[in-house]
Amino acid sequence: MPAPQPEHYLDRILNPRSILIVGASKDPVKRGNRAIQSLVADGYAGTIIPINPREREILGFTAYPTITDAPGELDLAVICTAAHTVKAVIEECGRRKVKGAILLAAGFSEIGEQGRILEDEVVALARHYGVRLIGPNTNGMFSARLGCNAWGLPDIPRGPLGLLSNSANCVTSIVMQARTHGFMGINTMLSVGNQADIEFHEYLECLGEDPAVSAVMLYLEGFKNAAAFREVARRTTQKKPVVMYVAGRTSEGKRAAKSHSGSLAGAYAINRGALRQSGVTVVERLYHLYPVAEALSLFPPMRGRRVAVVSEGGGPLTVAADALVEQGLVLAQLSQETQARIHAVVPNATAIDNPVDAGGGTDPRAEYYGPIVRAILEDPAIDAVLIVGLLGGYADRFGEQAAPAEHAVCAELGAMMREYGKPVIVQSHYADMKTQSLRILREAGVPFQRHVEVAVQCLASAADASAARARNAAAPAAAASARAVPEAARIIDAAMTAGRDLLETEARDLLIACGIAMPGHLLLRSADDAAAAAARFGHERLAMKVVCADIPHKSEAQGVLLGLQGAEALREGWRKIAASAESYRPGARLEGMLVTPMAPRGTEFIIGITDDPQHGPVMLFGLGGVFVEVIGDVVFRALPLTTGDALDMIGSLKHPSVLDGVRGAAPVDRAALADLLVRLSRIRELHPQIAEIDLNPVIAHAGGLSVVDARIVLRRNVSTPA
Repeated sequence: MPAPQPEHYLDRILNPRSILIVGASKDPVKRGNRAIQSLVADGYAGTIIPINPREREILGFTAYPTITDAPGELDLAVICTAAHTVKAVIEECGRRKVKGAILLAAGFSEIGEQGRILEDEVVALARHYGVRLIGPNTNGMFSARLGCNAWGLPDIPRGPLGLLSNSANCVTSIVMQARTHGFMGINTMLSVGNQADIEFHEYLECLGEDPAVSAVMLYLEGFKNAAAFREVARRTTQKKPVVMYVAGRTSEGKRAAKSHSGSLAGAYAINRGALRQSGVTVVERLYHLYPVAEALSLFPPMRGRRVAVVSEGGGPLTVAADALVEQGLVLAQLSQETQARIHAVVPNATAIDNPVDAGGGTDPRAEYYGPIVRAILEDPAIDAVLIVGLLGGYADRFGEQAAPAEHAVCAELGAMMREYGKPVIVQSHYADMKTQSLRILREAGVPFQRHVEVAVQCLASAADASAARARNAAAPAAAASARAVPEAARIIDAAMTAGRDLLETEARDLLIACGIAMPGHLLLRSADDAAAAAARFGHERLAMKVVCADIPHKSEAQGVLLGLQGAEALREGWRKIAASAESYRPGARLEGMLVTPMAPRGTEFIIGITDDPQHGPVMLFGLGGVFVEVIGDVVFRALPLTTGDALDMIGSLKHPSVLDGVRGAAPVDRAALADLLVRLSRIRELHPQIAEIDLNPVIAHAGGLSVVDARIVLRRNVSTPA
């Protein structure tokens, strides 16, 4: 037998054997009384210890005047007193060796500087004594293992889901959703509050190691340590799903998040990309959190994105097809053999190639679903099955005589999902009625939903989660290297000594030194160098760009000319750009003019590296040229970047068909583009003096990739790795 896993350091805090209620009260409206009531109501299996200096007994439990007087080993203190009392309480907890404390009170960093100072003092005191803190500004915690309801919300349905949230109200919403659904409840839930001490990644790690938790849901307004969360999420999602709603998609949402929890809501696109990279399933609707977590807990891994749809025919098939395409899933063609098997079951079906009409043009029969779904699951071109329409309501729709066949097929669907290892989900018009057939279906392990769009979201999330798990298992994120590229370091050191960013010529030389192919270029120090440039490049059409530390944005200064040919054109170009530069920035010191061949026509991309306040260095990749102006199709990932990350990044564009070549453009070499992204990530990893890299545009064409423009911005006071 395998050796038992060591207990996580938070386990005795999240599943306490003994609980102190600090500020316990006989007044039934006060939290110090309601906390005891909720523990009793949920059958808490540990020891309840009220702390009140004036009472000897509260709700049948012996009360003690101080924490020091409390008997036995003490796991958790629920502090129900005001913010100004908390320092003294934590001091007492520390001296009594209490393992953790829940700080319910508000009045800390979420209210401003004065609250932040108090919060810092409380945290410093707790760390001195080794007391871990949940909150402050939290509604508490619930864990099912021992019935620890230190939240106060009654009738929390128990089950295998974990729930972590910046918002107590959002937790309540999800609990009500679980209570209404009735089939999958909560194992552990926390309102993390200000995360003054214990942070999201620590809670996630603990729930990730708990075998009783099948999936973790999170409502996020902001991280304290995004890099640590990503690393824990990368490990956790190899074992179980992590599903997250990220608040702050809009500027108004960001402001609300900050005022609510004191969190810094990061740029949504960056958060989404970095979390996806770590294997987290990010949903864009709060009400999708619970159904997606439930479905991913039940589904086998989804091998691809190819889905078959089965219904009695009509509108639901069309709605489902639209929803699948919108979510990036594929309505795959069934094989001729599969279609023949379906035709044998329903000879009058109006559609059997996918979607599949299981009604046969007459009154539907539930028994058709068994052989049809089995034939589809045996088709190697299909990764999952979506059933939409009446299933679950046949007895209501066609009379009780239809019930036995429907019950049988609902039980059979669960067995088939496990047999073939492919997800099956049902959208039923009767979902809200919780019919006996649907209960049998759910007990067999098949999720059902009322709405097509929610069911499709579950399948799309399953496909994403399985792909991320495979990607991260194949290539875990590389650790930072210790050695810089010598020539690149020399270029950076020279610019830093001069107190400026890299000139474009230097940026190009650095990229070449780091193994990135660049078009040839010359630096013309004066107009007299035009003849040498013309001799080198012959009849090629050339671009000329000003090189000047005082003019970082060349186009604004009219410092770019295109399509130049021959020495005379280059000389005239020099004079024209020099005059424009002087007009734009009088006295600017010109280093010269960069001359390089015009890139072939192709698909334009923008690639950049910058620093995000939460995630640190991140990479931007998107469609460039007119595309970046019109549709803003860009994605982000955190650094360092693996090849798998880069390929996923490229495939995550909202308009991926552009990669396949449009309007005569050659298909994009995705492998070459991914290699460029990984090399840029490596450059930033090896040379932390680089603050920003901006390549715009990079043109993909039949001959490969051409970096047309390169800009590298340096940070100050950062040394080169030894």
